[in-house]
Amino acid sequence: MQTIGLIGAEKCIRGVDIGSTTPEHDILLYAYLYVQGRFRPHKLISKEIALDEIDAGCDAPHDPRSPVR
Repeated sequence: MQTIGLIGAEKCIRGVDIGSTTPEHDILLYAYLYVQGRFRPHKLISKEIALDEIDAGCDAPHDPRSPVR
């Protein structure tokens, strides 16, 4: 990341706290980005599991041996 662009354009980096969101804004933004090809939600899926594997699937991100993150 080039920080000079942030300073010169008076931009800032902002995080979210515990999933802070504004659905009426964010859902429209995601749809707009998806139509433009700039948001690809299928890339967020690392693995598909069956319903009877949900408990193990919830534990997987905490297991250092698991490839699921």
